[in-house]
Amino acid sequence: MASGEDRISALPEDILHQVLRLLPAHEVVRTCLLARRWRGVWRSVPTLCFTGAKGWGSADRFAQFVDHLLHLRCGGDGPPLDSCDFDFDHDGFMLWPANKRRASIWLWKALPRVRALGLCIVEELETWTRLSDKHLFSQQLTRLELAGVSVSDSVVDFSGCPALVQLSMDYCDVFVRQLVSPSLKHLRVTRCYTSRDYRILISLPNLVSLEFIQWGEGRAPLLGSLPQLARADIFLNGDCADQCSEGRFDGCDADDSDICYGCYYYYGDPIHGPHYDCNNCIVLKGLSEATDLELTAYHDPTVLNRDLKWCPTFTKLKTLLLNDWCLAADHNALICFLQHAPILEKLTIQLPEKPSYVTGAEGIYKPLGQSVASNCLEIVEIKCANVDSRVHKILKILTMYGIHLEQISVQQTCKIPGSGCFNFVCTGFC
Repeated sequence: MASGEDRISALPEDILHQVLRLLPAHEVVRTCLLARRWRGVWRSVPTLCFTGAKGWGSADRFAQFVDHLLHLRCGGDGPPLDSCDFDFDHDGFMLWPANKRRASIWLWKALPRVRALGLCIVEELETWTRLSDKHLFSQQLTRLELAGVSVSDSVVDFSGCPALVQLSMDYCDVFVRQLVSPSLKHLRVTRCYTSRDYRILISLPNLVSLEFIQWGEGRAPLLGSLPQLARADIFLNGDCADQCSEGRFDGCDADDSDICYGCYYYYGDPIHGPHYDCNNCIVLKGLSEATDLELTAYHDPTVLNRDLKWCPTFTKLKTLLLNDWCLAADHNALICFLQHAPILEKLTIQLPEKPSYVTGAEGIYKPLGQSVASNCLEIVEIKCANVDSRVHKILKILTMYGIHLEQISVQQTCKIPGSGCFNFVCTGFC
């Protein structure tokens, strides 16, 4: 100010910390040069964010800075940090093997001393960093966020992190057979590459929310016991390895001499020998406790269609979103959910402009004798680009199962940018 008064430095220290949280770690440290009041403020800021070697002149100078700062902030007996993030975004730092080893050491240095830990590497696939084979141990860690990291241990065990409640993996290489955590409540696996040869077993006793957005050619996850699950969002893409090599909607009848690995996924180990998951519910059983479910797929997901044979009753399900995979084989999956969700309140069906399912196949699910959907159902939303024959068939199925046209809303999205969409309630159809 013109008067020379330094009003920012007069702010309480917790307010200064809120400001410094927004800066990368090297900028936070530089604030010690502003004034005498600022000399020690950086030492007590509860967050660290390292943004890569860009602007440092050399990777070694950046690495030395990180080494020293982590030693100061994470090497003593002071209070734990709220968060520590390593965000290496297109700066080339992780291209060198020596720097990958350094990053691994930094993670293990920070792990016991932070409540939230993040590692983001936005580089080419070949530069992804592999997590150490060691088990993770931290009494403080509550949130772990990984992006561009290779996780390739047989079992990733978070039992040594009893406070961990949130795990996020985005654009990672996740070649693991099982995730273990007695405390985890929120799991997010998005745009990750998984194995074609085995499934990830997700059986977590306290998991509340699950988001699994498949990427690449991996297998659908094997969902085990999830007794606390409330919300799930599952998407299987068109390259999913769970596709019948014969193009069958519900899987083929290959015998042991001619196994179709898209339908009858093989897994085994030297002790227990081979197994096939052709007679087990892979995905739907683990979702049976959810109250809010989004289950979408691109093309015909053999694994979901086969699961209908052992479809559980969704006793808590209140909101359900499906896309056009549920219309295959004469609306087999749609009928199955209508009959296995007794307290469903809202159903949403999203239709792409062009159908992506097999229309002429025979469904594996045999409808039950009763033909009435949930008495709790209040609204059915059909979101589509065009009101075509698919919409008309859906309307016939819904009315057949006791749903009145007044309960059905069709939302037609316009193709013209900026023109919005049309909503209307059905009063009849031809």
